[in-house]
Amino acid sequence: MLLGVALGQTADIRLTVEGTVPLELSWQAGSITQPNSVRIIPETQLETSTDLIHWQVLGQAITGGLDLDPVNAKRTVNASAGPRYFRVRSQVILPKSSLAKSNLVAADLRGADLRGANLANADLALAKLDGANLTGANLTGANLAEAVLGNVNLTGANLTGATIAPWHHFPGTIYNSTTLPDGTVKTDSPERRLLIQLYIDGAPKVTLTDRNFSGWDLRGVEWQNRNLARCNFTGADLRNVKLDHATLAGSNLTLANLQGATGFEPADHEGLILHKTTLPDGTTSD
Repeated sequence: MLLGVALGQTADIRLTVEGTVPLELSWQAGSITQPNSVRIIPETQLETSTDLIHWQVLGQAITGGLDLDPVNAKRTVNASAGPRYFRVRSQVILPKSSLAKSNLVAADLRGADLRGANLANADLALAKLDGANLTGANLTGANLAEAVLGNVNLTGANLTGATIAPWHHFPGTIYNSTTLPDGTVKTDSPERRLLIQLYIDGAPKVTLTDRNFSGWDLRGVEWQNRNLARCNFTGADLRNVKLDHATLAGSNLTLANLQGATGFEPADHEGLILHKTTLPDGTTSD
């Protein structure tokens, strides 16, 4: 039996067990902020699995929020045949919350739901915001120096006057009608948004056939089992991509670079166009 670590913000959550029949599982959710800061308690949810792959929620989520004391949670679980595994998933869920001028230095806000939150003039220096949803958030005058913003959704967010590090270089940052610190508005092109999604999770819900990827930098993208028929990859950088069981029938790989790619056998793809293509072993086609 595994008594797992927390998934989400608080690495300090520890899942403990008492008794055997039934099991008594307990954990405590503390604040994801530093001492002497505003207290933010994440929502926690116990989950169970029999194979460590497929997880199901167990019981109701334990609600978190602002200015709360640490939350103690306990669940009673009846015994069952075979092994069972348990984990606690945590997430800050504070849409439309008022956090203006708050001290959030080094706060662990990974994956947080902060849609529409008022973070004007908040101090978010060194904060971990990986994967956070800041759609429509007010970040005017906020301090984001050295904050981590990979895969953050800034759709409709206002960062006028914010102090920032070069977070625009973080992978996966989504801009859509985003007001930047200098007052300009940035919206990524559909192509840019697709590229971001490909790197985040492979864009599993997006149809990729007949796409024009000419000249794109697609290094390391994982395309196992994807249908890429009739795509134009002319001049694309496809180094180290994963193409196991992918379909490339009719695609154009002229001048593309597939050095280090896995799962690529030209003979498996009817109508595939190769011309001065760098193959996975580093050789060049005719």
